[in-house]
Amino acid sequence: MHRVNLYAAEGGLGLVVTGRTMPDLRLEVASGGRMLLRQQSRLVLLGKVHRWNYGVHVHRTGDYLSPLPPLRAHHARQVTPPGSAAWFDRWAHQFASWLDDADAGPLHNGFWILRPRRLPPYCLRGDLTTDYPDAYLDWFEGWNGVLPLSQLPDADAARVKAYRRQAREQVLPPILLWSVTGFDGYVLIDGYCRLAAALAEGIEPSVLVLAIGTDPEIGHDLLRQAAAHVELLNRVNEQTGVWGRADALRAADGLTRRFANACADLPEEQRTRAWPIRGGVRTWEQQAANVAHAWVAKLKE
Repeated sequence: MHRVNLYAAEGGLGLVVTGRTMPDLRLEVASGGRMLLRQQSRLVLLGKVHRWNYGVHVHRTGDYLSPLPPLRAHHARQVTPPGSAAWFDRWAHQFASWLDDADAGPLHNGFWILRPRRLPPYCLRGDLTTDYPDAYLDWFEGWNGVLPLSQLPDADAARVKAYRRQAREQVLPPILLWSVTGFDGYVLIDGYCRLAAALAEGIEPSVLVLAIGTDPEIGHDLLRQAAAHVELLNRVNEQTGVWGRADALRAADGLTRRFANACADLPEEQRTRAWPIRGGVRTWEQQAANVAHAWVAKLKE
């Protein structure tokens, strides 16, 4: 039985996932830059990295299902005040609970972080992938946007209209993104109608990002290293009269550089895990030919 334990993390909510070795929504890869996204037994996305790593071609099949239940209007209005730290925290806990119960999400064993993020405007504007079902994520031009796994609904769709009202009332719940390092961007997990509503109203939607995190013990070790660093600096300063001020400053500078390098080597978010495609290249080619023959033919041009 899988289980998700929650803890307070820096700037968000930490998740410790156990009992889930294989996620229901997972990235699979084969040689030659071939990748796919599978949700349970359904093929959701095919991907092929450009031969010179200039970007990645993607094709979506239309079989993606959000792992979160539909959000009701009364639920959105109960979470207040909108945009506050407490508001984000309540939604993070709610999303984490739904992801724990879901059979179609990306969680697998390990440490995760779920936190609000204010994205640069281009992420949900120019770098939002609106081409569907085929698209190209242009790394050469610096793509770092959002990739929907289904087509975004029209602004006049019934559910989008309901969310547009919530957007005007400033109670629109956040969208949920999954940070996927293999795309160098984000995958839209939940909030298709909410995103469409925000764009139609000309506002930036609130965002919660799910990413693989680090062991919280590493953070505790870093705090201990920081305390030791301060103690060493104090000892160096005490030796100023013995060594001379120039020598003491050089020693302090060296200690600070080493500590800064140690901090830089500890990224807050880890690489997205991928599993090998069973059957490798042959399986990828067969599935691509079955569901996206025209897309495959275009890649060979």
